[in-house]
Amino acid sequence: MKKFKYITAGLAATLMLSFTSCDEFLDVNTNPNSPTAAPIAQVLTNVTVNTGFRNGSDLHRFTSLIMQQFSGQAGTTIQTREYQRYLIQPSDLNNMYNSFYATALPDIDYIIKNSANSPHYSGVAKILKGYTYSQVVDIWGDVPFTEALQGTANIAPKLTDDELIYDELFNIINEGIAEVKSPTSAISPGSNETIYAGDRQKWEKFANTLKLRMLLHYSEIDPTFAKSQMDALIASGAPFMASNADNFQMSFGTATSAQNPIHQFEVARLNYTFPNKYLVDLMNAKLDPRRPAYFTDFPFGSGQYVGAAAGDPESINYSRLHTYLRGSLRDVLTPNAAGAIVANTKNNDAYSGSAPIRMLTFAEYNFIRAEHALRFGGGAAAAEPFYKAGIEASMTAAGVSATDKAAYLLLQGTLTGTPEEMLSQIITQKYIANYGVALEPWTDWRRTGYPAITPVPTNIAVIDYIPRSLYYPEAETNTNPNVKQKPGMNVRIFWDEN
Repeated sequence: MKKFKYITAGLAATLMLSFTSCDEFLDVNTNPNSPTAAPIAQVLTNVTVNTGFRNGSDLHRFTSLIMQQFSGQAGTTIQTREYQRYLIQPSDLNNMYNSFYATALPDIDYIIKNSANSPHYSGVAKILKGYTYSQVVDIWGDVPFTEALQGTANIAPKLTDDELIYDELFNIINEGIAEVKSPTSAISPGSNETIYAGDRQKWEKFANTLKLRMLLHYSEIDPTFAKSQMDALIASGAPFMASNADNFQMSFGTATSAQNPIHQFEVARLNYTFPNKYLVDLMNAKLDPRRPAYFTDFPFGSGQYVGAAAGDPESINYSRLHTYLRGSLRDVLTPNAAGAIVANTKNNDAYSGSAPIRMLTFAEYNFIRAEHALRFGGGAAAAEPFYKAGIEASMTAAGVSATDKAAYLLLQGTLTGTPEEMLSQIITQKYIANYGVALEPWTDWRRTGYPAITPVPTNIAVIDYIPRSLYYPEAETNTNPNVKQKPGMNVRIFWDEN
């Protein structure tokens, strides 16, 4: 709960700026309800809170539905059911685009510009700028960048080439790392920063791990570059995530207004999302011990797990999202006569809603290292320890017992077959571990073709391909003459050569 108090405090502090001078208060040309400055501490709170919510909201739903981790239900014309069959229209994307360009990125730039003598603040902001823009590029490709965030000075920014943006993001992240490591800073983030609570060493680890993630995106388009840059970063001695305690994730509270957005959506939009048949069947085939945390069983108490697929009849006779995404149980779930969990008040209130929104994890770091080793140095022998560590970190986060971890690793922890088959193993396990992580499973599929999902059948889908990027939002193309709509969602991001 503590972190959410800062949002209110930040708003109050912002409003108080209007009343710090009697002369300003008496100036009839100054609107006291439209402050032009705010404390950077409160602005950073807004940025980190927005980052957590954004990654558990539309961004997560779009990409999890595309990647067959979630399935849309609740009847025809319902948004999740339509998104699942690739009916994602430009108007559907306005809110998500605004969360980047009208909220997060302007606040990040404000902190950078107003952090004189406080490099710990500007450093965190620059790392967040690199992360946030990397997501924007991975969703849309070419986007406003060099001319963006200028307010009324440029209300129609031109698009910047997506690869050029990536190049600049590495520079921005490196600046951020140097600044968070500065020995002095007039003020430094603390508990007002809702991801790492001001732990600058964790911000440095995250930033370096983020660079590895982004460099791996070049694996198909420019493997020589990916290898050389990843090799150099690893050899530099830079710190990376070392345990689940380093996860880039945001925790949430149990009060209704402070619960995580995945749980809040489940409560507000009854029966809109269920686990997807592809993911559930994949984990069933491996007897995966993460299933009891990921999903409820169906029928309840049976130990069996059933997912929904695009085009399935409207029903609640499936497993549901469970504690890993919704938070611990504070009361027992009550099934109906068929063994299904009804989305009523009692069952929804049984969840605490405090599960974190995970955005880049120690498990993912290990899978990145496994793929790097397999592709670029050492082969299976070098890759396998990281592969196992990724599975183990994911299982630890899901509360799997040591005995069940060992049994699973005995069956699934060995890389076998051709290099391509081993790559498939790594990405498939990464896909399971990244359940709840927005965007990256989609990026991995576009980049490698794994996991081997198949398009929604053409008698159900509105297009005959799995989307490779999203349309530009309608609000942007209607108001910015320099942003022309894409011909389709088959337009590829620069690193997408699969």
